[in-house]
Amino acid sequence: MAPMLALEAYTRARVSRSDSHLIRLRVSAVNECRFCTAMHRRDARKDGWDDARIVAAEDWPAHAGELSEGDLTVLRFADAVTHIHGEDSVSDELWDDVVRHRGESGTGQLLMEVVTINAWNRIAVATRKDPGSLRGVRREDIDPVRPR
Repeated sequence: MAPMLALEAYTRARVSRSDSHLIRLRVSAVNECRFCTAMHRRDARKDGWDDARIVAAEDWPAHAGELSEGDLTVLRFADAVTHIHGEDSVSDELWDDVVRHRGESGTGQLLMEVVTINAWNRIAVATRKDPGSLRGVRREDIDPVRPR
């Protein structure tokens, strides 16, 4: 787990809490990782996010009008990296848009955040981590509606 913990420490030190919540909520929901979705719903609430913002992050295409242009760009980027289908998955236009909103360095750090949560999702799903074992989660955190 040491390499994963190093990735986690790297992204926590470099990615804003808000962008981290957006990415972790969306990617975990897309990957249908019940453990990580429950954890990140709980964590977002601890940072003051309400249920409406959490749902908007998880299912942004249905809630685009509720999010800023920068947040939507981060979520489109998270989707593109998560649903990777060859080199054209992350278009030059999307990359440039992320750079416009978060800077060149910030874009690389967001990429590492998406990579990190995708890896955690795969670990939690493969090992069947029980979301009920998490402290401070609500029942609806464990079985949320999943975006596609």
